[in-house]
Order: sequence, then C-alpha cells, then structure tokens
Amino acid sequence: MEQETGNFLEIMKLSAQEALRMDRYLSWNELRYRTPPAGLTSKQWWLGVKIHRAQARQPLPLLSAKGAPFSFASTQYIQQYLHKVDRKSGVMLMTDADEIFCNQERDKYLLTSLEEEAIMSSILEGAVVTRSEARALIRDNRIPKDEHERMVMNNYLTMKMILENKDKPLTPAFILSLHRSMVEGTLQNPEKAGALRQPKDKVYVEDVRSGDIVHMPPAADQLPERLEALCRFANGEDETEQYIHPVIRAIILHFQLAYDHPFVDGNGRTARALFYWGMLRAGYWLFEFISISREIFMHSRRYYDSFLNTEEDENDLNYFIINQLETILSSINSLMEYARNSQKTKDQFRQYIETSLPSLNYRQRQVLLNFIQHPDTHTSVSIHCRTHNVVRQTARTDLSELVTLGLLYTENISREFIFKPKPDLEAQLRKIAENKPTSS
Repeated sequence: MEQETGNFLEIMKLSAQEALRMDRYLSWNELRYRTPPAGLTSKQWWLGVKIHRAQARQPLPLLSAKGAPFSFASTQYIQQYLHKVDRKSGVMLMTDADEIFCNQERDKYLLTSLEEEAIMSSILEGAVVTRSEARALIRDNRIPKDEHERMVMNNYLTMKMILENKDKPLTPAFILSLHRSMVEGTLQNPEKAGALRQPKDKVYVEDVRSGDIVHMPPAADQLPERLEALCRFANGEDETEQYIHPVIRAIILHFQLAYDHPFVDGNGRTARALFYWGMLRAGYWLFEFISISREIFMHSRRYYDSFLNTEEDENDLNYFIINQLETILSSINSLMEYARNSQKTKDQFRQYIETSLPSLNYRQRQVLLNFIQHPDTHTSVSIHCRTHNVVRQTARTDLSELVTLGLLYTENISREFIFKPKPDLEAQLRKIAENKPTSS
C-alpha cells in the first residue's frame, strides 16, 4: 500500500507541469503520442494530468445525454485568454463604440460585420454562394433566388434580431423564434421551422469523412426541460451558487445548444446566434462588429474536434472553451487589422479627395473611399439610405452629384438604378485635382 501511494505521489508530481501549462490543453489522442516524463508510462502521465484537472473543475447545471453534468476548470490558460478578450474588447475600460467607430462610420461597419457573419455562418453549414453575390443580395435587399441565398438572408435577419433583443432575458420561445428566422424557407418540411425535433426525427452528427456517427444528441422528449435549463443558465439564475465569467457563459451556450441538437436542421447557426446574444447581453458591444464564423470556417477541423474531445473526456468543456477563446481573439484581431488597413487606405485618399473636391459631404467622400477599396462593388439609393441613415431624396442627391462629376455611372438592374465607380476612378480624381485652380 505504501509503495502504491508512493507511486501515486510520484505520478502527481511528474504530471503537474503538463497539467499547469499555459500554452496547451492536450487531449488523450494528442498526449499519447508525446514522450512522457522519465519514470512514467503514457497512461500514468494521462492519469496524473486528469487528476490535476479534476481538482479544479466545477460542475454546471447542464447535463449530457447520459445525465452527467458538464464541467470546466478556470485554469491559468483560460484566465490569460479571458484577460486578453476583456482588454482587447474594451469592456473592462468601459469604452464606448464611438471611440473606435465615429458616428458616421458605425452603421457602415455594423452592416459589413452583419453581412460577414451571415455569409460565413451559412457557408459553414453548406451554402454555396460567393461573397460578392451574398453582399449584393443583402445590400440590394432582393428576394433570394434559391435555398443558398435564403440561408444567407435568414442569417442576416436573425443577427439583426439578436441585436434588437440583446437586453431581454433568454426564453425557450425566443430560441424557437431564432431558429424559425434562421431556417425559414430552407427546410424540406416547413413545419419544422421553429419547432423542436420529435422522437420520429432521426437526428445525429456524423463524420463527413468516414460517415461514422460521432454524436447522438439527447432524446427528443428531454428537449423542453433541457431548453428551460439552458435559459436559466443563460440568464444567470444560478449566479448565487457560482460565478461564471460572461464570456465563458456565452461559449457554453453555444456548445450546449449544438450538443442538444434540438432541431432537425440549423442547430449550428442557431447555436452561434446564441453566443452573440450572450456576448451582447453581457455588454461586449464590440461583438456587433465581429464574425466568429469566418475563423471557425478557416479552422473547422479544430472546432469539431473540440466538441468530440469534450464529449469523450468526461464532459470536460475546457476543450471547447479554449478553442472558442482562440477563435474570439483571432476574430478581434481580424477586426482590428481590418480597421487599421481601412484607416490607412482612407488616410491616403481622404486628404486627396478633400483637396480635389472640397464641396463633397462626408457621405459622398465615404462612397468614393469605399469604391477605391472595393472597386467591384456597387451602391444604390436604398443601400445609401441604410448605410448612412438618410432619407431617399438625400441619398439620391448624394449619388447623382457623383455621377455628374464623372466619378460614378449608373445601370438599371431589376427596376432599380445601381451606382458603380468609373473603371478609372482614381485617374479621374487625379485629373480633377490637376485641373483645380490654385488659390492666389
């Protein structure tokens, strides 16, 4: 017995370094192929790591299909990620969005981010549509021509629905409404939109490469109760028992709805929408401008593996939490890089445009700057109204003046005039500047 205890203490001592690492959180399938500390087998090493992790794990009021609680540990690894998210998103500093996005640009950035999330979330779930086609669909506000475009438009409208309801408590009825909005017009059986799956519905998750079933969600008759539990957790009704960082709570919302798979289709899209609701409700306003689906799409294998690792390793949510914290940070960095590059380009041309055409208003200058950055896009009176929050007459005047100056031209598509940049827009601006008389 003494010898066994000694072995156990040695196992714990030699596995502590791996268990406390700040740069990784290995699963058994990853750890087994690494060299264990001298004196330990791979299985002894894994046992020690597991025991160290278990000591810090806290159970949640959310259960697996077998009735066991999910749990997570707020490790140093996770704490450093949360600090970076808080610092970069500005929540801890109580900053306001206008400090990053000026009033006139906020609507434009918001429209762009909503489009990006709608497009990438739909592509992640199988929609076949190009980014330019999807952006034109949303900005022209036209009727989708097929199921793929409908997925994109539904996702866009659902994200707007999240923004409108971010301050309200989460309810099962609202989750059903989100799902209905997300899948309207895309299901073979329209009655399944906004409805929980039934026992007769054969729903499971399979590996697209092998065809093997990798997840069997809870039985359909458990779903109403599970949805109620999820809403109580989302609204923080368990806060008296344990504190959970709001970012962690939002990530767990994402996981649990995807795990429960309460619908015949659209579970992933609805789960990501719930994540946004959780972040915005907690005051992380920057997530109005961030798309996580783009990062998930770029690293989809790791995303799905984090689900599997959680389920296979005794409901340890740290795998999924860490994956999503990495995704969140990458998404924030992408936004900041976009903002920096956009600002750099704007700074280069803003002075030039202001010098050449001082009579143009802010909105007109923004149209030209946007076309210089994205010459393959277009605008219209309707798009200009939504982007800059102006009435149609103002939008029409703005754009018509740019046509008169020879900087834009019009085309009639679907009974609406669209405005495009002249192919030589930059050359035209230079010509105007060169012909502008100098002041005496």
